Amino acid sequence: MSSQQIAQRKKGDKMKVCIVGGGGGANNAVNVIRRLDEGAQIDLFDKRGEIGHEPCEIPYVLNGFLPSWEDSFVFRPKFYKERNVNVHLNTEVTAVVRNEKRLIAGEESYSYDKAILDLGSVPTIPPIPGLDGQNEFVLDTSLGTARVFEQAISKYASAAIVGAGAIGLEVAAGLQARGYHNIYVLDILDNILPTCLDKDMATIVERRIKGRGIDLILSTRIGRIRSGNGKKIVSLQDGELEVDLVLFATGSRPNVELARKAGLKIGESGAIAVNEYLQTSDLDIYAIGDCMENWDRITGGKRVYQTATSGATTGRIAATNLVLGNVLPHQGTVMTFVTEIFDYEVGTVGFTEAYAREQGLNVVCNIMRTATRRRSYGGKPIHIKLIADSKTQNLVGAQIISEEMVAGKVDRLALAIAEKIPVQRLALIDTCYSPTLGSAYESAVMALEQLMPKLWGKG
Repeated sequence: MSSQQIAQRKKGDKMKVCIVGGGGGANNAVNVIRRLDEGAQIDLFDKRGEIGHEPCEIPYVLNGFLPSWEDSFVFRPKFYKERNVNVHLNTEVTAVVRNEKRLIAGEESYSYDKAILDLGSVPTIPPIPGLDGQNEFVLDTSLGTARVFEQAISKYASAAIVGAGAIGLEVAAGLQARGYHNIYVLDILDNILPTCLDKDMATIVERRIKGRGIDLILSTRIGRIRSGNGKKIVSLQDGELEVDLVLFATGSRPNVELARKAGLKIGESGAIAVNEYLQTSDLDIYAIGDCMENWDRITGGKRVYQTATSGATTGRIAATNLVLGNVLPHQGTVMTFVTEIFDYEVGTVGFTEAYAREQGLNVVCNIMRTATRRRSYGGKPIHIKLIADSKTQNLVGAQIISEEMVAGKVDRLALAIAEKIPVQRLALIDTCYSPTLGSAYESAVMALEQLMPKLWGKG
């Protein structure tokens, strides 16, 4: 605890913390603040009528894995009540008066000693001619939006999904589980998950998607979307699609309008600029999660990194520094990612080969196919692509696809990338083994050993 905060406690003052936004980052921040300071006054503001929704859980309600939206709640009201948090729902913060250290919310004024902005992100929809709002949907962090979409899909049987990223593909799988017969996934780029997978790895998953009956239309441009005869008509370069509804899964941008209005610095990525302690340009205000500007641990480049784990991590870091002073610096991200698509686990970390080359790195790559375990013990095929920097001999990226055991390997390689462990050392690290749980010649180690000769110029 800082000397200033100790002095406040001696005077009997409670530290006042205002948190704007009720996402996963805010939840983690609340947990840490309350653990470190039992007496702090915490006010949380959310313009939504409900908080606790995890956007990445949407597909699991749509496909029936979770029976209802209420079952997708992670942060129930009980959580905040037990931690003595003043929760203000349906209350939008419209201004931050920094020189007076107070917020304006719902026409009321709330003072703060420290504030945290967990403003999230805003879905982006491309400017396609003809859009009229009829049977056109987008998913965000609002449970209300998700409910509207679920009610709509129960009435229909065909859909066009614009965007072949994780949300678009997961929703496609969910719609198929709900009995949809005609599902089209469209993207202007030439492979799925373009920020995570190179084309050579994406092709593996694309074959699985097409094999499950999804029409995957890549490298296409949408000329127009219009309504007609109760249908949505999607005009492409080489024809038209007629569907019941259109879902836009075309990404999101950081929600920074409140921060911009308050005069806080916006970074080069378009997110709120923060220092290593997650303080904004106003040192009494922190930013976390989707709205903050992150940076990668490979080159230090600024980026937007919008995941639940990033929100949770940055929420804990900001809360620790807010209470104890600047004791816990954020190290940046190595962009870990994992999803499940038609029984494939797809995990990635670091740069793709394409992005690494764009950054001027002289990279060496290797793709290997082996098994997660001995096949007699139920092992599944596993595809591993590794990307390394020939200059530093360090790993800068990995892409793994299998039906099992992907996330643990991604986490291990993420630590190696973050700590800049050379490929040669990493390939010699001990691994555990049991016939039913893995292989004595572990697949990631095998892939690393295959990569080494190429780094030495021998492959």
